[in-house]
Amino acid sequence: MYGLIIVAVAGAFILAWLNFLNIKRQSPGTDSMRQIAGAIQDGADAFMRLQYKTIFYIAMIILLLLVVVVSWQAGLAFLLGACMSGAAGWIGMHTATLANVRVANRARETESLGQTLKLAFRGGSVMGLSVAAFALLGLGIIYWVFGKLMGQFSPEQMTLHNNWLGIPGIKDIPFTMTISGYALGCSIIAMFNRVGGGIYTKAADMGADLVGKTEAGIPEDDPRNPATIADNVGDNVGDVAGLGSDLLESYVGAIASALILAGCLFYTRSSGEHPISAEMLQSLLRFPLIFAGLGLLSCTVGIAYMMIKKLSDHPHQELNLITWIAAILTIGSTAVVSRISFPSEGLESMGFVLGSYSPWACAVTGIISGILIGKLAERYTSYDYKPTQGISEASREGSALTITQGLASG
Repeated sequence: MYGLIIVAVAGAFILAWLNFLNIKRQSPGTDSMRQIAGAIQDGADAFMRLQYKTIFYIAMIILLLLVVVVSWQAGLAFLLGACMSGAAGWIGMHTATLANVRVANRARETESLGQTLKLAFRGGSVMGLSVAAFALLGLGIIYWVFGKLMGQFSPEQMTLHNNWLGIPGIKDIPFTMTISGYALGCSIIAMFNRVGGGIYTKAADMGADLVGKTEAGIPEDDPRNPATIADNVGDNVGDVAGLGSDLLESYVGAIASALILAGCLFYTRSSGEHPISAEMLQSLLRFPLIFAGLGLLSCTVGIAYMMIKKLSDHPHQELNLITWIAAILTIGSTAVVSRISFPSEGLESMGFVLGSYSPWACAVTGIISGILIGKLAERYTSYDYKPTQGISEASREGSALTITQGLASG
């Protein structure tokens, strides 16, 4: 399992690095474009430095509380989660500020939707790959250091323990609190990046409109208005770093939930009629990480395919194709792992209706649901389908019908 995680994380980081280098090699455009992009990049870096400095002080307070109330392991895991989420957000935002102007210049020079989107996709893939790689790297460290080396995965540790300082009334299963600390660290960064960046960009947007347009007579989104630069800074912080940290937090939370449920299931059944064996416990704890590792490898293959393929001016077809490539590779490979990881006997007592394939079926349900949500969103927002075409036709009769048709479709 450790080899799979290392290969998946290394592959994602290597592809992200190659895409980052490719973006830096592209021309940033005219002198005016360079000047505006430089101002946005400097502002975004300054905002992130100040925000991370503020987060550091708050994180230290939470770290101290976790160490005292829960355990020092949970505190260290919290710090690791915050570092992983913060690193992913910073890398994604830095890449976005470099890619923005280069994508605009590619569109200006080539007037090709396919070539422009391919460069934009490279920039976005750095964020996506970094999010998954940092999250899985942190989970692997937690699993190996706290679970294996410190013995929190052992059956003896999967029981209720008193607080390490002897505080009365506080009992927990050590590993569940450790992995929860890691998830909390990821969440605290996501909250500040998402909310802080959102508040900042909305304040700048309102300031640009109120002062620039009404008092100074400067057109909307004119780079001569400093508030417009600040608005773009906030967009990069909130919509790139914030969204990336938010996705990382959700990704980690889903895997952590599976690990916590495995530990709690072992504890609650340890004194019952059908106790879970130590071997089954290890399988339940390994499977979520193996699934995530294979999923990351599959996504890396799909993104790499996108990079070498020449895109047409209808890029949504290629985007849908790599989604299916990643999904099929993940579903197929994890079916084999599920069959090998779980024995055929004794699973009915645990509620495994489909036997060895029950954990796999649950995870595949999530993959299918994600694809269906994407297809539904595409149908109701793409100009190739009737809902959007109907809204376009309704606009001929006035704004009232346009809004009504839009609400009906949405």
